Amino acid sequence: MTSSDLETTLDILEVLAEALSIPRSLDEGLDKIVSITCRLMETEQAAFLLIDEQQQRFIIRSTCGIDSANLQVGQPLVLPERLLNILWRLQNLHQINWIESGIDELKFPIIAMPIHFRGTRIGHLLTGGSKDASKTKSPLRRNMFALLAPFVSLIIENSKAADLLAQRFALSSRELLKAAEQEAKDGDAAGQLMVQSIRNPIKVVRLLAESFHRELATAGFSPGQITVAAAHLLDCIVKSGGSANEQPSGG
Repeated sequence: MTSSDLETTLDILEVLAEALSIPRSLDEGLDKIVSITCRLMETEQAAFLLIDEQQQRFIIRSTCGIDSANLQVGQPLVLPERLLNILWRLQNLHQINWIESGIDELKFPIIAMPIHFRGTRIGHLLTGGSKDASKTKSPLRRNMFALLAPFVSLIIENSKAADLLAQRFALSSRELLKAAEQEAKDGDAAGQLMVQSIRNPIKVVRLLAESFHRELATAGFSPGQITVAAAHLLDCIVKSGGSANEQPSGG
């Protein structure tokens, strides 16, 4: 290992330690990992894709060095079927040398690594656009790239655990915990709940809605009163969306 490689390795370990020890949102943690990936692999681009199990698609959660209207954070990944099929079937670290993507800004070769969370594949960490092929192909760097996977999983777990602890309503939902218990392979319902919230958030939201309805009905509220509560929830969503879309005016 050269002194330059050692310096890069130490810098990466320092950033990873910071990412795990300092509380951050999931997006902030993923942004750190994606940025580290480009530095480690001497590549121009990197991205983290999250599996949307409900819609059978990938959602772009974080990117680095990618400037394309077709690859926007928060949006579904739109690629030719052949390339999407490769990513969907991917179970191990794999290099995609070149496939027609229809996106000029996307740089090959791409190295893709599946990310697992509590035994379930939840997404992929990708990097491409090699600055120095000898470094990108280095077995040492590829081994270190593979070691990023458990760090990503830990960052996700820390973030999701904090989210669930903050959402006492979710933890007290009988419907949600029952569904999680049925799918948990090791009896860890709370862990399975975290997996579901990542891979299938629509299912989690529906179960929470059912729990919300049950709690109000059990408390003695009439269907009309529960409808008022639902309408107020929609009003909150509209107001929240409006606030998020407001841009601060420049000085």
